[in-house]
Amino acid sequence: MLVCWFFFLSLLFSPLLCSTRIHSPGTSQHSQQTNIQPKLAAPQCICVLVASQQAANKAANPPPPTIPMPTHPPATWLPPIPGLHRRDPEHRYWLGEVEFPVSVTGVLGCLKSDYAMERIEATRATWEPRGNSCHRALELFLSLADPGEDDLTGAVDPVTLSELGELTRGDHADWIQPLIRHERWHSLRIIASERPTCCLARKVAGTFDLAFIDESGRRILADLKSLGPNGATYSTAAQLGGYMACEATWGHHYDAGQTIWCRPGQTTFSPLYSVAECRLAWAAAWATWRARPPAPF
Repeated sequence: MLVCWFFFLSLLFSPLLCSTRIHSPGTSQHSQQTNIQPKLAAPQCICVLVASQQAANKAANPPPPTIPMPTHPPATWLPPIPGLHRRDPEHRYWLGEVEFPVSVTGVLGCLKSDYAMERIEATRATWEPRGNSCHRALELFLSLADPGEDDLTGAVDPVTLSELGELTRGDHADWIQPLIRHERWHSLRIIASERPTCCLARKVAGTFDLAFIDESGRRILADLKSLGPNGATYSTAAQLGGYMACEATWGHHYDAGQTIWCRPGQTTFSPLYSVAECRLAWAAAWATWRARPPAPF
């Protein structure tokens, strides 16, 4: 009987005994926190260890360097005119099986005097290699992944770089190096380079050097000219107007024209020609050619 009562009392007072063991006067609040703390510290330790491991991995394997990007958005180049091509060395244009009887430069030849034509032929051995080298260098330069960047990190054809390098060290390096290093290329968005174009209505064709979108968002059709050390600039409005007229028949319109003058040690961009000025100059040249047609090309 006593055993039963003892068992009953032990069951009745067991919660109190447990409570007295936790909150007994001999146990401080700090001891209670110490007993509980290890249960909370385990996740914190894991987080610390993970963070430490991540920091160690980052130090051992740093992220790849950021590839420099152009400061201007890329532009989409104009699509080529389907079927239009030029046959060299005769320098004749064809659209499929249709041959064009004259080029833009052929039309402009009627504006030159006999004396001017003689001088052009007499100095051909000087200006023709120089002009070909400068135009080729600019074409190669503009064909790179991003002509506005000095550090080309994209996929660049090594053959292109090799040829361009040879031109920059060649006989006309004094013309080419200032041309391709001009600071303005950083802010222009190229949309065409050495682009053949034509007008089916007038049966005239030609190739212009480049077109770009300038700093103000204007579409500019431009022509490259190389000059000797003492060469003087002149108006290229008629030539620019001829290309503009051809391009308009294919739905490509421009806001202005411009000439890039390439001299030894210096490259300059001319003031802009208005579209009206270019088109009027071309119309006058075309009318003159029709009245007195020279030999094509």
